[in-house]
Amino acid sequence: MRIPLPLALALLASPAPAQFLMNDFDGSQGWEELPISIDTAAANTWQTGPPQKPFFASSYSPVNALVTDTIAPVPPGNISRFTILMPTDPWDMWPEFFLNFQQKYDLDAQHAGAFIEVSYDTGATWMNVFDDWVNPPVTQFFDEQWDQVLPDTLSNGEVGFTGLSGSSAVQPRWVWSSFCWVQTGIPLPDTVRLRFTCYTDSAATQREGWMLDDFQYMVGLTHPISDYMKEDLSLRVAPNPMADHLFIAYDTELGDTPVRVDVLDATGRRVRTLVDQRQPAGRHSMILRRDELPGTGGLFFLHAIVDGEHRTARFLVRD
Repeated sequence: MRIPLPLALALLASPAPAQFLMNDFDGSQGWEELPISIDTAAANTWQTGPPQKPFFASSYSPVNALVTDTIAPVPPGNISRFTILMPTDPWDMWPEFFLNFQQKYDLDAQHAGAFIEVSYDTGATWMNVFDDWVNPPVTQFFDEQWDQVLPDTLSNGEVGFTGLSGSSAVQPRWVWSSFCWVQTGIPLPDTVRLRFTCYTDSAATQREGWMLDDFQYMVGLTHPISDYMKEDLSLRVAPNPMADHLFIAYDTELGDTPVRVDVLDATGRRVRTLVDQRQPAGRHSMILRRDELPGTGGLFFLHAIVDGEHRTARFLVRD
């Protein structure tokens, strides 16, 4: 695994989790394996093995990965799924639980995408993980250059990932991806399911699809990486222009930091306050939905004051 040495040392020094499950698709991780169930539908393209494509030429850790076909491009008019099964029996004893993994995607942004859903009722109903109202996770996505990656609104209306992964416009990069749930005391089933779906419509060009590797499921006391990835304060929004969702991310350097985040209209008038509280150090993210904004569209501003420092980002709202 390509983890920087300082980060690796920090991870080793962090408190041991109550449970650690991993699946690197090689059968050699030395830990109990995280259960993964691949859909048995005839058209399902998910395969485990060594990837052999121009962009998907190698797994993240040797030698296997989970890929939408290890050799062929993803076909048009296709829906392929697999499900992660996360046991919840230790959650009531620990405040935080995480699912981390590496992903790479090469998809037609106009006609294809990848999204993740969560089910709390053994798969009877599903909701997009970014719309999870039962226990909304904190998410973090960084490519190999440690540039942040934000989800997008897909052509089918779901929120997820499309285009080329990472910040490169030439070829996709691996993206370290993390979902962190904080224990709220809400009763949960013995297993929470996460379903990963890669879809293409009939007009989609044949691209390499979606590849994932090195799943890690942890239950413990503190987030295993966020403390080591602090940056100077910045304010980031995506997608821009905004359709249905706007993802907002910013950083706080110090603990107990006063934070206020407002949405302003084109005249500078405050139309909504998103945050007005003290927050701990680290990276923070939220989702602004279209129905939370007035009018039919146009120019808006996001104005943040973090520990007295002002930041502004502008974004457009589609009609």
